[in-house]
Amino acid sequence: MRKLIASAMSLSSAFVLIIVILLTVIEMCVFDLNFYLSEFNKIHSAEVIGISAQDLKRTTEGLLAYIQGQRNNLEIEAMIKGEKREVFNQKEKTHMADVRRLYASSHKIRNIGLIFLIFLLTALRWAAGPKFLKFWAGGYLTGAIVIFCVVGVLALAVFGDFFQFWNYFHTLFFTNDLWILDPDTDILIQIVPEQFFFDLTVRILTFFTAMVSVLTVICAAILFKKGKSTVHQ
Repeated sequence: MRKLIASAMSLSSAFVLIIVILLTVIEMCVFDLNFYLSEFNKIHSAEVIGISAQDLKRTTEGLLAYIQGQRNNLEIEAMIKGEKREVFNQKEKTHMADVRRLYASSHKIRNIGLIFLIFLLTALRWAAGPKFLKFWAGGYLTGAIVIFCVVGVLALAVFGDFFQFWNYFHTLFFTNDLWILDPDTDILIQIVPEQFFFDLTVRILTFFTAMVSVLTVICAAILFKKGKSTVHQ
């Protein structure tokens, strides 16, 4: 019975850990200001918008602070094409309020996941006893194989037709169409156009896969070492 519980706890903890890693990587990438500045240079955002690089950076800092709940509004003014005006219109502000709520939920799930992971690992330690590492490594490898398959499918979708992938993402996580913005008039989509989100998604998938892979190698080494010790005994 305890072996069955250990197997269930090891697999469950693997999936929870992988979800925590994914949400952490997303948060890390989304709020990396240096990445935004690098992208702005790459796609010439300031020139497209008609804004100074300094105002673009200040606007982006305000946008990220708003999403994280560090400021209460998006009342940001800047010189755009020679005119001092509010950067974001009401539709953009309402959409970003939705994004802010989505981030808050993601952050909360990540934190709850960390607590749940501790509980699962504690239960696994009780059920597996001295074989804790072996069970944990085995469960993680099983979970990682599933996740690698999922990442493979996502990668095919991203590189195959990113526009369709991005539309599906929005219809899945948003209950309105406020995310459909006009690149000719809406500054938000000019700041972060499709190319930006493509690069961001690739970055997230790359970092996430790398972190999961490192743990996969560690778990494989644990199982190999345990198996080798059993043979020698």
